[in-house]
Amino acid sequence: MAARRYPELPESIQPSLCREELEQLLGWLAPRFHFLTPRRLLGLLDGSLPPADRPGVLLTFDDGLANNWEQAVPVLEAFDAPAVFFVATAPVASSGDPDARLPSAREAARDLPRDVAPEVCHDLFDSMDETQLRRAGAHPLLTLGAHSRRHPRLPDLSRDALVDEVAGSKAWLEERLDTEVELFAYPYGAYDRSVLEAVRAAGFRAAFAEDSRGLGIRAFEIPRVGLYRAGRGYLALKLSGWHRPALPAGWLARAEEAS
Repeated sequence: MAARRYPELPESIQPSLCREELEQLLGWLAPRFHFLTPRRLLGLLDGSLPPADRPGVLLTFDDGLANNWEQAVPVLEAFDAPAVFFVATAPVASSGDPDARLPSAREAARDLPRDVAPEVCHDLFDSMDETQLRRAGAHPLLTLGAHSRRHPRLPDLSRDALVDEVAGSKAWLEERLDTEVELFAYPYGAYDRSVLEAVRAAGFRAAFAEDSRGLGIRAFEIPRVGLYRAGRGYLALKLSGWHRPALPAGWLARAEEAS
C-alpha cells in the first residue's frame, strides 16, 4: 500500500491501494462494521464469543512491506482499527538488498524506468527492516503473522523446503519479537493438505487463505476478501455477501462437531 499512485510509471507497477484510498476504504467500513482483533474474530468463529450488533471485519496486509508500516499504520491509528501484518521474513532479514525483495517486487522492478527516484522504489518494493518490524510488533493495534520466508508457492516445495518456509518463518519472527506468532497466511493463497498440515504442525493457531478448499480443518482455511479499490460500489458489492457470504458465529465450532 504505497504513499500514492505514480501515473508516470507503467500500470503493472501501480499499487493496489495507496494511502488516500485506504483512508476512503476505512471511512466506508467504519460505520458499517466493527473492526475486529484476531482474537475476537477467532472467538466469534469458534462460538466462544457472542455475535455483536453488527458484522465485523479483520483487516489484514500481506508481505511485510515497508509501506505497510510507513503509510498504512497512520491510517489505522486514525480509525483505531486493528490489523494483522503477515510478514515474509527473508526480505526483512535482508532489507535494503534489491535482490532480496519479494519475487513479485523483483519482477515488477524490471519494468521501472532507469531514472526512477530511490524513494519511489522504496515506497513500492522494499520490505520493512528489522527496526520497523519490532516497532510493528510492539504496536497496540497490530498483530504480526507469518507469510513464509521467501514467499514461494508452498504446494510446489519438497517436504524439507516446506517445513523451512513455514516453521522457519515462525521461529525467525518469534526470536525477534519475543512473543508467540499464532497466525499464518498462505503465499498466493496456495495450499493443499500437506501445506495445511505443515502449518498446523509448526504450532500456528490459525491460517488464512484466499479461498477455502474445504479440506475439513476450518481454522487453517479461513477465507479472505481481497479489497483492491476504494469505490463505494465496489466495496458494497465485495462485502454484500454476493462475492462471499459472511462467516457466521460458531463457524469453527460447527466444523469440529461435524468432523
